[in-house]
Amino acid sequence: MNGIALKIAPTEAADSVAALDSGYALFPATACQTRFWHEQKAAPHASALNIAFRLQLSGPLNAASLEQVLADLVARHEILRTGFLMTGAGLRQQVWSDAPFRLDVIDLSGLDDQAALAEAQRVGGEQARAPFDLASRSYFRAVWLPRSSTQGELQLTFHSLVMDGWSFAILVRELVEGLAALHAGKDAAYADVDLHHGDYALWKEEFLASGALDRARAHWRNELRDFSRFDVPGDRARGQERRFQGAIRSILLPLELSEHLIAAAKAQGVTLFSVAAASLAVALQKATGNSNTARVAIGTQMSVRDQQELEGVIGPLINTVILRLDVAPDSTLASVIAQCGAKLSDAIEHLHVPFEEMREMAGEAASTDRPPLCSVNFALQQSFVGMGDEVRRDAFAATTSPSFNAGALYDLNFFMVRRPEGWRISCEGDLDLYDVATLDAHLATWRDVLQNVEITAPVAAQKAAPVHSQVQAQTQTQIAAGVGNSAFISQAEMDAKVQSVVRFNEDGTQTPIIVLNNVAVFYELAQQVGAQRAIVDMPMVPKTPQHFPPRAFEDIAADAVRLIKRIQPEGPYILMGYCVLGAMALEAAHQMRREGDTVELVILNDSWRPGYRESMPWYDKILRKIQVRSDDIPRDFRATRRGEISMIHFLQQFRTVRWFRLIQIGLKLGLLKQDPGGNAVDENLWYGRNIGYLREQQARYRPAPYDGNVQIFRSAQVLKGRLFANDMGWGDVVTGKLVVTEVPGMHNQMFRAAGSAVMGEQLRNRLAGIETQGVRSDVSSSAANSADDRDAPAPFTRPAHA
Repeated sequence: MNGIALKIAPTEAADSVAALDSGYALFPATACQTRFWHEQKAAPHASALNIAFRLQLSGPLNAASLEQVLADLVARHEILRTGFLMTGAGLRQQVWSDAPFRLDVIDLSGLDDQAALAEAQRVGGEQARAPFDLASRSYFRAVWLPRSSTQGELQLTFHSLVMDGWSFAILVRELVEGLAALHAGKDAAYADVDLHHGDYALWKEEFLASGALDRARAHWRNELRDFSRFDVPGDRARGQERRFQGAIRSILLPLELSEHLIAAAKAQGVTLFSVAAASLAVALQKATGNSNTARVAIGTQMSVRDQQELEGVIGPLINTVILRLDVAPDSTLASVIAQCGAKLSDAIEHLHVPFEEMREMAGEAASTDRPPLCSVNFALQQSFVGMGDEVRRDAFAATTSPSFNAGALYDLNFFMVRRPEGWRISCEGDLDLYDVATLDAHLATWRDVLQNVEITAPVAAQKAAPVHSQVQAQTQTQIAAGVGNSAFISQAEMDAKVQSVVRFNEDGTQTPIIVLNNVAVFYELAQQVGAQRAIVDMPMVPKTPQHFPPRAFEDIAADAVRLIKRIQPEGPYILMGYCVLGAMALEAAHQMRREGDTVELVILNDSWRPGYRESMPWYDKILRKIQVRSDDIPRDFRATRRGEISMIHFLQQFRTVRWFRLIQIGLKLGLLKQDPGGNAVDENLWYGRNIGYLREQQARYRPAPYDGNVQIFRSAQVLKGRLFANDMGWGDVVTGKLVVTEVPGMHNQMFRAAGSAVMGEQLRNRLAGIETQGVRSDVSSSAANSADDRDAPAPFTRPAHA
């Protein structure tokens, strides 16, 4: 997503120029932020959009250290120092360059246990129900209530404009890490923050306008046809204006019941969410007293962090989707669970259509007397802090406690949270509609239905669900982890790619080289390898901006294998990959060999082993990044001066330039000239986004050991030294014959005449040995005697420094 630039209206350009002079930067607000802002403006004294968290901290604690670490987190994450500004172009996030932070302290150390608990509850309730002013520079506050020098409660309150549960889990981990580091007198080993919520909002704005969601929008239009609200009868009539007065009631499920529900979900091939939501729908149908089939409509929130680089972003990256379940009085619970599983998987597949658009599709007008679209909501939280029930670092630990009620956003909001002692089911109800006793009754009915869940095989309704829905019925956690099953290449795209393949030396009789390519041109290389060896240029990166569902790198490689087989049904095979696609070529070779195909050689061009950089100690990562940037910036600037790359292309690599949208401002003010032939800001959009998708998936991939022949061509641009292994990290993976050859020129020039001459001679020599012997040949002598290999290290199998 980094590097995506957007067109901005003149008013936005003026706002951005003003921002540079005023200590803040403006970014678009997302659809959910805009809705939250308008809801808060309509009820400025309401606190229902607050999110109040409680952390029990232990360790050598003091208020000064806590305040320092929290202030560091505010400086680290832009969303924690973000306000909001309504402009002529709409709502904007106003990221301040600096926002003072103060930790309030209420000392409980002199109170007995009962008095301390009462005071903590009083303060927590006040914090949860104190509204944020829309003119605030920050929507975050904190109170520290120490019980002793080693124990205390930290109460953190955010507005929904800036926070979600996933983000809080990140903050808890970083808080504990920061406290431990500060106590040890060293810097905290935080991961780099390469993307902030404002960057995400810029991308999201472009994504929603790109047409990538046309199929998803069609799904929701069909799903919301003839929509009618589902309301659970209240004890009182609904008032003309909501007061958001709420109460939370809870029941702890026995541990054995919790385990039974998980087993039932596995047996029926669905998630625990589907079992719980379907059981809730059955319970609510009973509550209506309706003897006819009820279409139960339940809202639920899902994370939209389906790309790896979003996993560390702090901010509200959620969307609300609607599950409409047909529940008849005589419906079996298993059939409703199956129906819910199919609906949930469809919702996940079409997750990115904003709830605000769904509301328009349903034809519901804005109203102040009821929640938007869904009166009932359900959420399931597997692990409250994202990594188990406790976060610990050295002597410091943090655990969460149940939150204080900030106000009722829904008529009825049901949620299920895993606690160490079992699953806790809760109901937050609007007290203007329901008595507390009614909330307890709804919980009891839900619990009774859950107790009747049976461990059964999938029912017919589930078997009849579309195959893609069954395959994609995964939890939100799986989606966020980047595991998906939607096709990377559809059949139509496959046919189009086959037609777009470029062949060189078509009449050659030797085993062709099949190249997984992004933007390289192979004419020169085809001349050098000789007329008897074809080169098949197989483009893998779409040439238009696209949104791809999350998929494992292995699954993307499987589509590459499908393409290879369409082009060349029978082996033997020689596979080549350029840059990020080198790893894909190796994974494709793995898969083809498992199917019995012969892969004579895998050629990796400037391709680092996935995991090589990621597995470095944090200090080496920082040092490596500094060295790369120190080399890239002057080299690229010289290329700009020579006219080889544009000034706009050069400036796009700087985050500050992207952050303040200086390229767009410079173009509008005439300080920068547009590149000849079109909009340079947009020209790189398709490539940056699509190759970025592959990089994200590759970053998770860890190649298995490979005992075949591998050739690495490494451009002279690649740095040398301890942090830049000569084998580009592959020596830890390749157990067969691995040869490294340096190629003159930069990364994007290695296939020009000089580089192709080196590659061509090396490939002619090496392939001659492989094809004549039919085994892994030792061709180190031919490689070592290559005139163009003189300055490269001698071929090797496993370098000592790798």
